[in-house]
Amino acid sequence: MKHQNEYQQHIHVFRGVAIIFIVFAHTIPSLDWSGWPLTGRVIDAIANQSSIFFFFIAGYLFQHLSARFSFSKYLKQKFKTVILPYILLSIPALFVFTVLTQRTGMWHWFYDLEIWQQLVLFMLTGKHLAPLWFVPTIALFYLFAPLLIWMDRKRPEGYWLIVPLLVLSTYLGRDGPYGPIDKAIYLFPVYLMGMAFSRFKQQAMSLVMRWWFVLLVVASVSIAGVVLGWSSPPYWQMPMKASLALIMTWQLYRYHHLFGHRLDYIAEVSFGIFFIHAYFISAIKVATVYVLYGKVYDGQGAEEIPGNLLTFGLYAALVIVLTVSAIWLAKRILGKNSRMFIGA
Repeated sequence: MKHQNEYQQHIHVFRGVAIIFIVFAHTIPSLDWSGWPLTGRVIDAIANQSSIFFFFIAGYLFQHLSARFSFSKYLKQKFKTVILPYILLSIPALFVFTVLTQRTGMWHWFYDLEIWQQLVLFMLTGKHLAPLWFVPTIALFYLFAPLLIWMDRKRPEGYWLIVPLLVLSTYLGRDGPYGPIDKAIYLFPVYLMGMAFSRFKQQAMSLVMRWWFVLLVVASVSIAGVVLGWSSPPYWQMPMKASLALIMTWQLYRYHHLFGHRLDYIAEVSFGIFFIHAYFISAIKVATVYVLYGKVYDGQGAEEIPGNLLTFGLYAALVIVLTVSAIWLAKRILGKNSRMFIGA
């Protein structure tokens, strides 16, 4: 194996790639793909649920940094860098969707509740802004961190649970009536898989090198299942992304030097990008409706830009540039406190 620090650089690159794919996934619905439906479905299949990569990386880094684990310090650090930014960055969306307008896709009874109850449910589910379901979900993993540490140190055979849990997730899918709990159950096997990859680095890398073609076949069949709309269950995103996570970990280990340090800043501020990029997608929608129709965006009419590879690339690039620029400016202003406000 190469030097440990060099090895970790490829995980850093993977984090940068993962957050770019997450932005891709949230950009796709903003375009009209009726002229290029197959292209839209292929891009959506590849980019959608890229949060699976994020959970794999989170599990990897959790195990890698667990040597001096202290639960109290761990929770304090996660509150400062994940939960507190989540609360602060939720304020604009909470105001909009409890006072100014109604969020589409909510339960039919939601807006019959008192505003304080709406606020609580928004914060517990992350439904006020599309990507923010991630925080209530990952918070459940934080609470069970001591149990995961115990398993890793005392009962590593528990990693065999990855196999049946992957099958279960493929059958159940990501969404269910219990919101973050359903998502946590769905994502648990890839989090464990990331932990296992970190704990058994050499063995894991050797296995992926030996079985990469099988993993590629699984990923390819799964992509076909999503693009062609095969009936579910099974839900094809999990086997696709789990296989690709292993392949990308192996390939980036071998070739991360080709990226150099080009993705370092994006990887460094990836949590901040996760938190705020949806605001810029919304801002572009508002601007689109105003330019095309001369009216204020009310949830309709923003998907008038034709979707194709060129417009998709430009749209996603604009979102990334605006988001990263805002984070850079915030970090300059807030200094070392920036992680408490924007997660980066």
